[in-house]
This record gives sequence, C-alpha cells and structure tokens, in this order.
Amino acid sequence: MNTRPGLPPEMSGRSFTVHEAQASGIGRSRLNASDLITPTRGIRVPWQAAMTPAEIVAPVLSLMPDAVASFTTAGKIWGFPLPLAHERELAIHVTRPSGTPGSVRPGIVCHRMRLADAETACVAGVRVTSRLRTWLDLASVLSLRELVAVGDYLVCAHPADFPRPRAPFLTADQMLTYLDAQRRVRGLPAARRALTLVRVGSDSVPETELRLAIIEAGLPEPTLNHAIRDAAGRAVAWPDQAFVDVRLSLQYDGEHHRSAEQQASDNWRNRVVADVGWDQLIVSAADVRSRGWDGVASVVAQRLRRLEPLRAVGPTGRQLLA
Repeated sequence: MNTRPGLPPEMSGRSFTVHEAQASGIGRSRLNASDLITPTRGIRVPWQAAMTPAEIVAPVLSLMPDAVASFTTAGKIWGFPLPLAHERELAIHVTRPSGTPGSVRPGIVCHRMRLADAETACVAGVRVTSRLRTWLDLASVLSLRELVAVGDYLVCAHPADFPRPRAPFLTADQMLTYLDAQRRVRGLPAARRALTLVRVGSDSVPETELRLAIIEAGLPEPTLNHAIRDAAGRAVAWPDQAFVDVRLSLQYDGEHHRSAEQQASDNWRNRVVADVGWDQLIVSAADVRSRGWDGVASVVAQRLRRLEPLRAVGPTGRQLLA
C-alpha cells in the first residue's frame, strides 16, 4: 500500500523550491520520494505536472534573484516558434550580470552579460529578456533560416480587413534601430543578416521556409498576403504568397487543413481564385517531406516558366491567350 503523503494543493501541479516546501512542513524524506524530479539542486518537480515555461523557470529564478530567463528559455516563455530540438531542451538558460561569481548547477546554463533595463521584462511573474534581446541572443544559437522565421513571427501584421487581423510584436525599424545600437555582441552579424530577410506577412515557419527556398532558387521574391480582388474590386482571397505579375497564388496547407471544415473553406478559396483568373499552386506538408524545400522551389519555377507569357500581356492576359 502506498502511504506516501500527498503534496499541499498549491504545490501538486508545479515546480517548487526545497526551501518553500520545508516552510510548508514537508520533510526531507518526502522531498526525496520517487514521484518528484530534481532538475537542479534545491528544486523539485512533480511527475506529469503540466506547466508553462514561465512556471518551470520561476523556482530557479527565486534561487538566483539577480538572473533573468534568456536564450531559448526566454524564447519559450515569449512563445517564439523555435525548432523542435530547442522546444524539447530540458536545460534552463538564465543570464546574470557581468562579473557575477561562477556558479554551476546541473540543468542550468548560466550566461553573463550586462543588460539594460529595456532589455528585460516581466512575463507571467518571471523576469525574462525582452523580445528584442531574446531574438538577438538566439542569433548565436539558431541557423539563419530559423532566426528569420522567428523574426517573421515578431513583425507579422495583418490589416483590419484581413480574415485574421494581427498587430506586430515589433517592427523591422525597431529591430534595426536596436541592432544598430549594439556593439560586440555574439551573434550580431547573423542577426543583421537575418533582418535583411525578415518580411511582414508570414504566418508560420513553413511559409518562411517556402519564401526562403524560392529566393535561394534564384526566383523573384513573392508578395505576401496580396489581396486578390474580383471585378467589383472586392477582396476575395489572400494567398500566403503571390507572383502578382503572372497571377500565380501560392498556398501552404499544413496539417490542420485535413479537417473537414478547413477543407470546405479551402475548396471555396480555390474556386474563387480560379473564377477571377488566377492560377494556384498548393504546397502541402507531405510535398515538403517527399521533395524537400528545394524540390518544392523547383515546382514553383516550372509553374512560373509556364505562366511567363502572361507577363508580356498584363493582368488580363489570361483571357487573351489561346
């Protein structure tokens, strides 16, 4: 029979410090029980506790009051679209002031640098590097394409008449001004390079990947979220990417497009786009798995070559060609 005492309700679903537990009357033997994980000394986490990134890091920061969550840990707290390997990373990254005495804790990666007040924020009760500083720090960790995808996420915006209006977290000008003020920061050259490739309008990492693959293939850069209009001037579709001069719509349909409701919406979109004289190329997650992004870019190139005659006759050329 299991006679192990339960945890107080306020600790049963989250991580906590040993000091906090002892103050609540929990003894050493209970803290060493097999249903509690010890990610680093002084911290306990109940098995199967469903916690947000901020809840996971909060006890660590209580043990290190001069630290802030940073790098990939900050990216998780902010909700950045990080690569899967970083999303699954168990280590907690924190930044402490320059000159802080060395400290080594299992499961904790401690960075040391001087941060301005504007480079930190409070999210869900924990101190974390700002979005701008987090993106710059990630420049030393992520690949160029991954960093561009996070940048696209930060600047993504849609107007009020778009089906899903959205305000940006940052503007490209704000990011550029911030980078211009930095000196001798690890990852700064990579961040500057990535910013030249960041664009407003990409709603997901695959949309960013598609655009970058098209550019790397030497093709013209597509327009993002161009409003396709009918004869009366009404916006009827907003393709993810478009080659406006040849009237080619590009759509990336991810896994969520498998639902019956989404497929019905997609079918309506496809009919409307065809009715106003646009060609359409739909890229699926299965296409990417089988062809790779470079293979998908090759298909786009083939379609553009086929539509090239339209460029010479203008936007009404579809009706004039045999």
